[in-house]
Amino acid sequence: MELTINTTITFDSLIQSKSRVSQHIGGTRSGKTYAILQYLIVKAIEENVIVTIVRKSIPVVKRSVMKDFIDILKSLNIWNEENFNISDRTWTYNNSIIQFVSTDDADKLRGIKSDILFIDEASEIDEESYFQLSIRTTNKIILAFNPTISPYHWLRQMDDCDRFVTTYKDNPYIPKEMVRAIEELEIKSPKKWLIYGKGEYAPNDKAIFEFEIVNDFDGEFVAAGMDFGFSSDPNAIVYVYKNGNDIILEEKLYEKGMVTNDIINHLQSLNLGRNEIWCDSAEPRLIEEIYRAGFNAKPVTKGKDSIRFGIQTLQNYNIKIYKPSQNLINEMYAYQWATDKYGYTTDTPEGGLDHLIDAARYVAMMRLTRKNEKRGQYAISIR
Repeated sequence: MELTINTTITFDSLIQSKSRVSQHIGGTRSGKTYAILQYLIVKAIEENVIVTIVRKSIPVVKRSVMKDFIDILKSLNIWNEENFNISDRTWTYNNSIIQFVSTDDADKLRGIKSDILFIDEASEIDEESYFQLSIRTTNKIILAFNPTISPYHWLRQMDDCDRFVTTYKDNPYIPKEMVRAIEELEIKSPKKWLIYGKGEYAPNDKAIFEFEIVNDFDGEFVAAGMDFGFSSDPNAIVYVYKNGNDIILEEKLYEKGMVTNDIINHLQSLNLGRNEIWCDSAEPRLIEEIYRAGFNAKPVTKGKDSIRFGIQTLQNYNIKIYKPSQNLINEMYAYQWATDKYGYTTDTPEGGLDHLIDAARYVAMMRLTRKNEKRGQYAISIR
């Protein structure tokens, strides 16, 4: 059988790469993920291989790489439903297998063996999950991600790998309207243009927080913070610990597409008991449903300038972040002061990538101010 595939430079880079690990760093609409899937399909047809394709969660797997994978098979006229096991999320072709998995079940990672491993949006994956997958991969490892990660991310610390950078200019199939929208960033947002237009890492000289990354920590648990999302934004949970003038933040959830039952099931897995969970007050119904499920969920009290007040409260402490909290580290690195139309830095934060930070801010406002730290304590005079 002879197939003709229209692909991009990423496909050629994979063929030319000599290192076991290759990183594919792309700006928006560079076509890197699509080309990598094409490469894996070709490998499965030409050789007998076991390929593992990974995203952070099953819902994301189904909406992204699995959908694109099926679309490619259909475009090549080799799609056959009998070859695809929906429940196991595996496609077989002769003696080759391509399987789709997530990293939300750490125990299952230890049973996955592959000839080729592809992690899409690898910046979402923690280093331990990558390690477990990599030591069970005999041949090639392919990592794809956007250049929005901080200098502290494990992907940027990786040695002995090939790195390929692509942009929208490397994708000849992108519509002209999208090209125009991307190129407008050069004027509207130079930083976003650097990242999404040119595919380059952008330094952050307007960062709001200074923080330290720690491998372990001691501290007394203060409370959990929760920020809600769904399709565009993730649900986010942060644990806050305190040790003297140090606060330690630990990421416990960062997931899109979760409904109430998903959130409750996740909270049950955390064994929070009756510890406080300070939540975004914009979702009273959701907070009440979580409360009725047996959790001590409470709405945060938002007043005038509550965002700035929460930031200032956090800044009163030495902030430490537990190293596996990769999404939190990325947010803390990217969280910055907005600029006005003249380019001057303001005292208002730039919104967007701040979901875990908001969750931490809720705890700070409700439990880490001097007034709230003494909540529940009463002084009495004895005569």
